[in-house]
Amino acid sequence: MPYHVTRKAWTDGRRALIGWTLGTAFFVFVYASSFSGFKDDRKQAADVADRVPSGVGDFMGGIGDLSTGAGYLQTVVFQFFAPLLIIGCALVWATSAIAGPEESGHADVLLSLPISRRRYLLEWVAALVGALSLVALAVWLTVLANDAALDMGVGVAGTTAVSLGLLGVGLFFGAFALAVSAFTGRRATTLAVTGTVALATYLLYTLGREYAAIEPLRWLSPFHYYLGGSPLQDGLHPGHLLALALMSGAAVGIAVLAFERRDIRT
Repeated sequence: MPYHVTRKAWTDGRRALIGWTLGTAFFVFVYASSFSGFKDDRKQAADVADRVPSGVGDFMGGIGDLSTGAGYLQTVVFQFFAPLLIIGCALVWATSAIAGPEESGHADVLLSLPISRRRYLLEWVAALVGALSLVALAVWLTVLANDAALDMGVGVAGTTAVSLGLLGVGLFFGAFALAVSAFTGRRATTLAVTGTVALATYLLYTLGREYAAIEPLRWLSPFHYYLGGSPLQDGLHPGHLLALALMSGAAVGIAVLAFERRDIRT
């Protein structure tokens, strides 16, 4: 049956997906709503920014102008917490494709389906894309609602650009986790390796903005293509989204090759 694996993944993971979607939307709503305390009050916004320790500010990629909607959303929502949430959702889904069944001893049942390993994994990728798209859509709608209610001045173009970038960075780390799972078949290893790479590439992006010695390496980080072009202010950067898509596609390709050659032992 076409896309049986995809539908089964969505059915089994529907409660978790609803939780991730509503939880992420609630987080964005609460933090975006706090903008009302900073709007048009540059003194208060500057005072809050000045109280942030320099090390924390560097880690977060700098503190923007909190008195503007774009600066506030980028600093408070999209620089750290939103990608953290969507990457967390991606890891939950990705580890359920290979590592989860293999550790539970059910991999042989799944792989006895009358489809190839490649088809099985690609259908899981489709499930991952659908799940993360739903989370990104919830973020998009929540930001648009706050923008309209609080007159944040971000608009549809900026909201769409940053939401697509958020989806792209989530898909990359989800695909990366699938590749690690295809090589190792272990959930803990997949989480540890992917989490380490996510943190390292995040620091490469944020510290690269502050230190000239690191700046040339920022293009290696997926976070550079997510926020490096200031999507909230400047709108879509097709080249950046294409880079995220190519990185995700490469990770999926590696995952397929590794999974096809893996000796599954249950």
